[in-house]
Amino acid sequence: MYTKLEALLVFSILLLPTGLCAAKSDGSAANALKQLSSLVGAWEGKFEDGRPHSVSYRLTAGGTVLVETWTLGPGRESLTLYHMDGETLVADHYCPQGNQIRLQLREGGDVDKLSFAFRDGTNLQVKGKSHQHAFWIKLNGQNSFVRSETYVENGGTSTEAANMSPGEEITYTRIASPGQER
Repeated sequence: MYTKLEALLVFSILLLPTGLCAAKSDGSAANALKQLSSLVGAWEGKFEDGRPHSVSYRLTAGGTVLVETWTLGPGRESLTLYHMDGETLVADHYCPQGNQIRLQLREGGDVDKLSFAFRDGTNLQVKGKSHQHAFWIKLNGQNSFVRSETYVENGGTSTEAANMSPGEEITYTRIASPGQER
């Protein structure tokens, strides 16, 4: 006889191949985290100047936290942890510039385009540096997603931040699914 945990694990494995093609989001933060969790695996994107970079996703803490690891170059990495804070989806971003930003999912947005906005952060007093102030991510099937990030100068005003244009849109393609070697 299966325990509840075993049954849940089998059910989850059976649903895994549906990946990003799972049912449309109902707009809830918990469902947004479920959508983002379908990104588990390795991905590659290119900046406008052609420089490649990779990002990987994995689940930890009993499946309650999605870990996003950006490899931007040798010895240059950033990390974002997605998790629920009550009914709110939060993204804690640890930047190579030495700041730690918390963003949260914007309510009432497009269910196909998950948008996150600045909530608070630490080490924002360092002049000459910037921090991630917003980003959005749009899932495009099982093997592609698009992302754009907005950065602002540390010490800037909220008016300056509101007037910032989103960064370039970068398309990422899957290079490895969970369990596959890169």
